[in-house]
Amino acid sequence: MSLAVSRVRVAIVGAGVAGLACARELAARGARVAVFEAGRAAGGRVATLPTAFGPFDHGAQYFTVQHHRFEAALAPLRSEGVVQCWNGRVIAFTGGRSTEKSMSAERWVGVPAMAALPRRLAAGLDVQFGVRIAALERRGGRWFVHDEARNERSASGFDVVGLALPSPGCAELLRGVSDLADRLAALVWEPCWAALLALARPSGIDFDGAFVNGDAALGWIARDDRKPLRPTVQGVAERWVLHAHPAWSRRHFVIGDDEAARWLADAFAARVGRALELRHATAHRWTVATARESLPQPCLWDARHRIGVAGDWFGPPRVEGAYLSGLALADAIAG
Repeated sequence: MSLAVSRVRVAIVGAGVAGLACARELAARGARVAVFEAGRAAGGRVATLPTAFGPFDHGAQYFTVQHHRFEAALAPLRSEGVVQCWNGRVIAFTGGRSTEKSMSAERWVGVPAMAALPRRLAAGLDVQFGVRIAALERRGGRWFVHDEARNERSASGFDVVGLALPSPGCAELLRGVSDLADRLAALVWEPCWAALLALARPSGIDFDGAFVNGDAALGWIARDDRKPLRPTVQGVAERWVLHAHPAWSRRHFVIGDDEAARWLADAFAARVGRALELRHATAHRWTVATARESLPQPCLWDARHRIGVAGDWFGPPRVEGAYLSGLALADAIAG
């Protein structure tokens, strides 16, 4: 246990992978950590959408493991069956040709859904869901966090604040309280439309995932029900997730869910060269999906004001990158 952080009160804003990694590391070192999450579940874009036609991993599709600290964190989760290797056939489309990509990486997924990973990372932490932090106030050498109703979430305040949100949200909270705000406000984010398709009949498609290069609409295709231990649903033969290209998502940002799903389903059918019998099709728009340019450092830390920022937009935009960014912020806080 680090003496520098023992009994320190820390507020983490955002229960995505970066925020949870930071919170778990600090809690393990003896800090008293409270995590505030605007949504109803942990994970951010590591998410699963339940529907009457089965669950869909509509955000992060899989993750890879390269760094020893992330590997060490996942070891007990593998033993518990929370994550499992996805050995599906993955290809890349370029124009009218396809190339094999199955062996290009070892791909892992949460079981029985991607949301299982952040749910397990949140276990044992003080995570307060449905709380959107709207303002930060520095008073008497301590931080006070206010929700949308202007309620202080702790009467005694916090010694340290960690922000684990996309940079626009961080910049808004930091404006007027830290010089980090201006740097974060300059970052540009891309949206992503995700179409979720349930097919009534087998399609005969012989791949499980595909990177799509050079397509006007599609960037990624995945057969969701063929990931490990996914449930089956009567009357649904296959479940597919389609991620649109950032440029297409930006150009069609304001269309409705049904229209986005229809356009992307048509692009999918054209790409695989066959008609698809849809039982259900909907779409989800990720407003801030990926940063156009990632920051090279693992996190940002304002030592003077005891506030910092972490996320998957530090370094490569991966689940592992988010986790390592959270650990880096915990290390900075611990000093």
